Amino acid sequence: MLMPDINLLVYAHRADQPYHVAYRDWWTAAVRGPAPVALSQLVALGFVRVVTLAAFPGGATPLSTALAFIDGIVAQPNCRLVAPGPETWRRTAELCRAVNATGKLVADATHAAIAIAEGCTWASRDGDFARFAPHGLRWQHVVL
Repeated sequence: MLMPDINLLVYAHRADQPYHVAYRDWWTAAVRGPAPVALSQLVALGFVRVVTLAAFPGGATPLSTALAFIDGIVAQPNCRLVAPGPETWRRTAELCRAVNATGKLVADATHAAIAIAEGCTWASRDGDFARFAPHGLRWQHVVL
C-alpha cells in the first residue's frame, strides 16, 4: 500500500509547482487505481498547513480548496486514512536514534514510523528518507 509524503501532494495539487502535471497524473493514477493507498492524518494536516501559508510561493491556497483536495482523496474507495498509533513515539525514537535524526529529520522519522507500522511503502520526492530504509522503511523515491 502506497503512502504519500506532503511534498507529492503539494506538487500534485498546485499548478504553479515544478512538474505539476507529471505529479498530478502520477497521484491521480495511484488514488484512483485498484491498489489501496494510505493517507496519514499527519500528511493531510501538513499539506493543509503548507499550502495555506500566506508566504507560500505563488500565494496561499484557500483553506476550502485545500480541505476539499484532502476530502477528495479520503473519499476514494481505495483510500485508508491512518493516524499515529500507540507505538508511534517508540518507533520514532528508535528511528531517530538509529540515524541520529535531529531538526526536520525528526518529522521524517515520524512519517517513516507510521509507514512502517502500517506496512506501507512511503512515497516521497525527498531523498532523506533513504536513511530509514535499512531500519525497515519501504520507500519509493518519486522524481518525475
